[in-house]
Amino acid sequence: MNAGPALSPSITDCGLTGIREVPYGAHMLHIYRDRDDLLEALVDYFSAGLHLDERCLWITSAPLTPADARRALAAAMDVDAVIAAGRLRILDESAFAGGGKSGEEACAYWLSEEERALAEGFRGLRIAGNADFVTAEQWSAFMDYEEACHRAFRGRRIVALCCYARQRRGASEIFELLGRHSCALEHPDEGWQITTPSIPSAT
Repeated sequence: MNAGPALSPSITDCGLTGIREVPYGAHMLHIYRDRDDLLEALVDYFSAGLHLDERCLWITSAPLTPADARRALAAAMDVDAVIAAGRLRILDESAFAGGGKSGEEACAYWLSEEERALAEGFRGLRIAGNADFVTAEQWSAFMDYEEACHRAFRGRRIVALCCYARQRRGASEIFELLGRHSCALEHPDEGWQITTPSIPSAT
């Protein structure tokens, strides 16, 4: 594995222009505008993780497929090589091993993946996905999952980026999401910014 840039053991590189160092344990939110905005963010995010020798897991759902993700990453790296080496996995939401579990069970899956990554010599675990598959009927249970992850990831060598389409979520849903993430990432122009939620986490 490559050594990567020198960073504190508790810090990793987010990879997005204007946002560099973020702490491990960060459970971040991206409300994206469109498919291109989503792909741009996730390609840069995962490229940084792979450069730092983190194991990367990308969970896709509409408007992206695993094939879309592979094609986008192929412009930045030899994607077949990093997948063959076990450094990157790209899974459709329907095939995700955490699917169908309770919030606590799905979080336990992520923690076990982190432990396995560290045992195999990776610097940490980097995960991301877009949650546009979540229906109105599933929303409450999925917010329980987001809250469980928000609590469970603290102090772990995990960094997570949860993506939601702006046009699919109302103000009340975005308010709920802000309360269940460490921060939100915004892309108002050519650079990115971090917004720290001013509301407490749900209990």
